[in-house]
Amino acid sequence: MKTRGLQLALIAAVSLIVWLSFKLFKLAPQPASQNETRSPALIDEAKTAAKILATAVDQKGYTKVTLERKAAIIGDGDISKLPISKSVMDSLRLDNLDKTKKLQQASLINANLKVTAQRATSIIDSLQKKHYVYHDDYLTASFSLDTTGGTFDINYQIKLLRQDYAKRKNWFSPYVQYTDILSPDKRISINGMQSLTITAPKPSRFGLSLLAGYYYNPFKGQFSPGLGLGLSYNLVEF
Repeated sequence: MKTRGLQLALIAAVSLIVWLSFKLFKLAPQPASQNETRSPALIDEAKTAAKILATAVDQKGYTKVTLERKAAIIGDGDISKLPISKSVMDSLRLDNLDKTKKLQQASLINANLKVTAQRATSIIDSLQKKHYVYHDDYLTASFSLDTTGGTFDINYQIKLLRQDYAKRKNWFSPYVQYTDILSPDKRISINGMQSLTITAPKPSRFGLSLLAGYYYNPFKGQFSPGLGLGLSYNLVEF
């Protein structure tokens, strides 16, 4: 009788394990096939482009552009397993990425520098040649005349500050990803940004396990078959 009960318990345990495994497999995200040319989940250029929300000047005189980024993509950092379109690969230069590296984030910032109506100063060097020079905190430009026209040299110190953060409107709304790009030179305008962020999935510390086997009853002094469920919590993950 005990053997029969143990067999039934084991059959029930195996059946439950198979059913739970099937449910977990169905719930797990399946990677898209690399042979698919187009898929609803395909990451294309439009989905990675950040939306410009506002442009302002902060208290320190920095031009600040606020952009709303798309949500991060869950993965293990291996871009070969992600359905990334050719346009994204090319624009973010991911085609030359070392496959041994784990990608965390790739960004492309489109900016424009426009300098107009700046007054240059004429300088005559030791060879009696005239040069025209312009200089400010970020830009140094010089121009020299010759018989065919002239030559010029430009040196510009590019300073861009990027700040990534997340915030939500209230306790019930989800977090939204934002990026602030700041420039101390107001002549630089930010036209847009493409950003691809990959985050590793965080395993849950909670676990549900199925227990099947024998337990010892000290009052009866014998082993008896048993079946049950257990809830666990991992304090430290390796």
